[in-house]
Amino acid sequence: MKRALALVLMLAGCAAAPLQDVGIGLRNPTAPIGGTSRFDAARFAGDWHVLRCLGDCAAQVRYDLGASGKIRRQTGADQTLFTVTAPGVLRSETPEQTLVVMWVDEGFRTAAVGDAHGSWAAILDRNATSSPDRIKAATEILDFNGWDISQLRKVNK
Repeated sequence: MKRALALVLMLAGCAAAPLQDVGIGLRNPTAPIGGTSRFDAARFAGDWHVLRCLGDCAAQVRYDLGASGKIRRQTGADQTLFTVTAPGVLRSETPEQTLVVMWVDEGFRTAAVGDAHGSWAAILDRNATSSPDRIKAATEILDFNGWDISQLRKVNK
């Protein structure tokens, strides 16, 4: 009986402790994230406009496919070289980053991309405007992959 009382008192003490405030940030880290099986580096290469963003995003981005099969991502003066490690999953060494192309439409006109660590995500399009249906689809994919779409904002050009 003394053991049972001690256990109850110990559990009551735990319940009285204040809970820590856990912030999820831009992406729920417990949600799975995956690259699209539709990914094709050659079709993904080229210029993209950033239409919607979570976190810190440039207004435009360019992806170039090199002869070595690596993809160079350029935003302004910043350039990062990525290796495709799985469909829609690109990894860089310096800085260490994993870029995930979660969705791209059949025509490779609109895409949902983000950093696997949850620091940023974006909806990209080949044009400065896009189909509302494609933006909606990309937004739903971000939501499905754990992103806080309530923080999604339009990017000013």
